[in-house]
Amino acid sequence: MTELLETKRLEKLARRWLPPAAARFAKRCTVGTRYRAQAAECRAGFERHGERYRQHILFVAGLPKSGTTWLERMLASFPGFSDVLIPDVAAFELAHGGSDRYDLPPDIFDRFHRMLVLTKMHVHGSPHNVEVLRKAGVRYVVLFRDLRDVAVSNVHYVQNTPWHPEHRHYRGLEMRDALEVFARRTLEDYADWVRSWAANRDPNASLVLRYEQMLEDPTGVLRSVADHFELGADDERIERIVEANSFKRLSSGRERGQEPADGSFFRKGVAGDWVNHFTPELRESYKRRIGRFLIEFGYERDESW
Repeated sequence: MTELLETKRLEKLARRWLPPAAARFAKRCTVGTRYRAQAAECRAGFERHGERYRQHILFVAGLPKSGTTWLERMLASFPGFSDVLIPDVAAFELAHGGSDRYDLPPDIFDRFHRMLVLTKMHVHGSPHNVEVLRKAGVRYVVLFRDLRDVAVSNVHYVQNTPWHPEHRHYRGLEMRDALEVFARRTLEDYADWVRSWAANRDPNASLVLRYEQMLEDPTGVLRSVADHFELGADDERIERIVEANSFKRLSSGRERGQEPADGSFFRKGVAGDWVNHFTPELRESYKRRIGRFLIEFGYERDESW
């Protein structure tokens, strides 16, 4: 625990004080140390609590800016489980600005022997990734969100994160211009990400969720996730975990919908914020790219939005 906390502290200092390129280099240098510390926690968790769980690996595949960190924190509340990010995917994220196109190493789950592992990744649902999960017998949760809200959240995050590889494309832009950059660079890839999981996932091993469901009924969603992973939690424990990880607690006291003043990772915690930022021109740009997608996945009935 001490080694992991120290690694996180050093990474935070690097992001705050070093120039972006140097901060990325510093984070790349700590990837291995962080993983070893995380793995040690997972092994210790297994020794203490492994016998109580039927599933030893909790795998969450989430579209970026779709509530995966919130879900991760709630799942980390179950005794023994600790989060892990393998060095391979961490390095890929730093090099490419994300891991939504990452393919899992075939041996990834062999590395988690006698560990209680919670691993959240933004990997796509390629046939390869689904097959790796199937061969390992790992259950998984897939989480996504209205892509228009993803766009707004992503722009805020990248503009407030100078060390992010995509920051240079968004730096200094007005929101409407930054949203157009996102549309050109990323939007259709994210639509393909959602479609990849819809097309390839194993319905018996997977649970599909939307961020909007989590906002509307976090207790019910966590109940379904706990049942899917066979965590054996009663309703009282579920309610305690949801309360301990409420938006107000995670955002240091802000109410949902209140804009942070400090670029906080937990920004507004609402659905539909895109309407406050989209100009008529942006609506047309996004309709051209994801109009059919929004209808296909039930976010719109037609293209009159």
